Amino acid sequence: ELCQVLSANVRYAYEHIRDTYPGVTCARAEGTYVLLADCREWCERSGMSYEQLVRAGWDVGVTWHDGRLFDCPGSVRIAVSVPHAQVIEAFARLDKYVFV
Repeated sequence: ELCQVLSANVRYAYEHIRDTYPGVTCARAEGTYVLLADCREWCERSGMSYEQLVRAGWDVGVTWHDGRLFDCPGSVRIAVSVPHAQVIEAFARLDKYVFV
């Protein structure tokens, strides 16, 4: 049951990033519930610095991590090991307040 929830969360997050955020690339996670979203192109297009982007997510209650801590500069590390409704809510906040 847990594997089904995690798989659904990964699928939702990956597809949402792919379909909603031009300039953000993300490899589909396999065997994990963590995605790395490369935001360098999006930041360049939007004029928002990477640091501002990371802070903006935290400011709206989205817990993601600076990819530089994981040797992935320009990326945010997103863990989706929460109830599916929380994943949907987190991306709704990103849509409304961050990736605008």
